[in-house]
Amino acid sequence: MTVPMQRKRILVVGLSLIATLATLLTTARLSADKMPDRANVHAPAPNPAAISMKLSSNGSVDSTESTIDSPDAIVQNGFVIDRHSIALFEQIPDNYLTAAREMGVLFSDRSVGQNVNEALDCLTAASWANAPASCRRDYYDADWNWKTFSAADHANGLVPAQILFDPDPVKYNRSNWTFEFKGGSWSQLTQDFIQVLAPAYVDSKDVLSYQFSYLNVDAGDDIADPATGFFADTPNKYDVHDLEAYIAQHPDKVFVFWTSSLARGIGTQVSTDFNNEMRQYAAEHNKILFDMADIIEHTHEGAACYDNRDGVEYCSGGGNCENHPDDGQNLLALCQNYTTEVDGGHLGSVSGAKIRVAKAFWVMMARIAGWDGGGTVPPTATSTATPTVTGTRPADTPTPTMTVTGTPPTETPTPTVTLTPLPTSLATPPRPTATFAAEMYLPGISN
Repeated sequence: MTVPMQRKRILVVGLSLIATLATLLTTARLSADKMPDRANVHAPAPNPAAISMKLSSNGSVDSTESTIDSPDAIVQNGFVIDRHSIALFEQIPDNYLTAAREMGVLFSDRSVGQNVNEALDCLTAASWANAPASCRRDYYDADWNWKTFSAADHANGLVPAQILFDPDPVKYNRSNWTFEFKGGSWSQLTQDFIQVLAPAYVDSKDVLSYQFSYLNVDAGDDIADPATGFFADTPNKYDVHDLEAYIAQHPDKVFVFWTSSLARGIGTQVSTDFNNEMRQYAAEHNKILFDMADIIEHTHEGAACYDNRDGVEYCSGGGNCENHPDDGQNLLALCQNYTTEVDGGHLGSVSGAKIRVAKAFWVMMARIAGWDGGGTVPPTATSTATPTVTGTRPADTPTPTMTVTGTPPTETPTPTVTLTPLPTSLATPPRPTATFAAEMYLPGISN
């Protein structure tokens, strides 16, 4: 073939390719013109039972891709975190720890919530011995003496099991998890969460919750009243129905329900009724429940604890004592093992309860991140020298006076907190207008 003929053939082939490309471009342009503006397309409502976050190969969260059927989904189906969940803390896979710590979290409560917030920081220490002293305190004998356990105690195996933990500043980094101190009545707290607190964080957080304090479940409070309480639908209070209406507006967020905190003197019939109602509601409505009450009303060994109206004297290290007459009732309450207060419920002086709650919190977050909780649960370790509260109160055997030696750190009084002024009267707040879906998924609340 001559050179001119070769050039001609190449030219024909080139023109043909150009024509083909032009046709393809035209077709693509026409197809694009027929497609509606993506910004104006209403995507199908996400299934709130399975909003997902995919994990990249290095375990980090890839928020740019979401698939409903991913095994690494952010889980909104209901589950319960309680005392039985704590043993799973050491079993959490690294990829789910990564996913959990990269999620934004808001939780709110009074001073007990601050104790839990500090316990989450305990888990970020460089080592157990380097954790703050407030993370390493516990009772060490049956006379309710307590101390800060040391590195030497740790090396010699003398640290009570309930304050043992293996911290890691990277694995348990909770810098994306925010605590907000809030106080008020149960209706005020609910109103504040709906109108002030949650709206301030809903764009930046993935998991949101608030908890009711033991002060909200004292004797005489109406929080558990079936006609006027939190689970009733009343026109003059903010209750669970108003909370549901708010959550329904944010199906891409996770909301966690909580049972209340408790105190030595609260254990009451109100706290018992409310916490049982919360458990029932969570079970019937497919919620995520953080059952803090179950954690703090049982010892590390699993024995139930009852209120201090038992005829048994307890004296704190500061010299305060209580010896309330036995009222003949067994009402679940904060274990004496978990506080140095005679009637209160703060978890700051001895560390056992708040460390256990912090571990359970991490298990919850891993479950929300998609972990199924699988793995072998180790047997419950035996606590060293920690006094045991039995499930049955003493009857006829007199109990000697228990005096704590040494001077403990001063308990921090609960500050008086004023809620952010709300636009309507709390006496008769208007109820928001809401249309409820036939079936809603929403997870939790905390103090």
